Amino acid sequence: MEQSWNSFWGSVSQAFHHALSPFRALAEVFGYAPSDIQIWCFLCGVFVLVLVVPHTYGDLVLRRRRAYATGKVVKIDMSDDAPNTPTIEFTDRQGHIWRFDSNLPVNDATGSVGAVVKVMYDPLRPNRAREAGRPVMKAAHTALWYTIVAGLMALAFWPGLTAN
Repeated sequence: MEQSWNSFWGSVSQAFHHALSPFRALAEVFGYAPSDIQIWCFLCGVFVLVLVVPHTYGDLVLRRRRAYATGKVVKIDMSDDAPNTPTIEFTDRQGHIWRFDSNLPVNDATGSVGAVVKVMYDPLRPNRAREAGRPVMKAAHTALWYTIVAGLMALAFWPGLTAN
């Protein structure tokens, strides 16, 4: 049993090694000789960065164009795999109703359905909306994601940090 298990993981490792060959060749063009784990860290870092940068850009645009509205919590996502987060509904200046899922966990102000919440939104794109306030939580949330990216990139580029 152990021999077939080791054989299986050996073949999986070999498949991953072969899948990385284009990235390895590209790295060698730039003078790097990365290990497989360094390439995976780089790819994961780029993936997370692709997810985080548009959100950060949206926050910067939102701060520049911001308009405020009063919204209310219409649902709380209580899935087991993440902190509970509210879904908030608000009406823009033109009277259209918009709804967004907050990426921040519930707190005393957003912890119940029907709770009134101050919303900041982009008047040109009202679907770009966030809870107003909670700057420490927003900063911590953003810092966490960029720290993950920085850690992955450090593992990817710091020579000798990971063994071949």
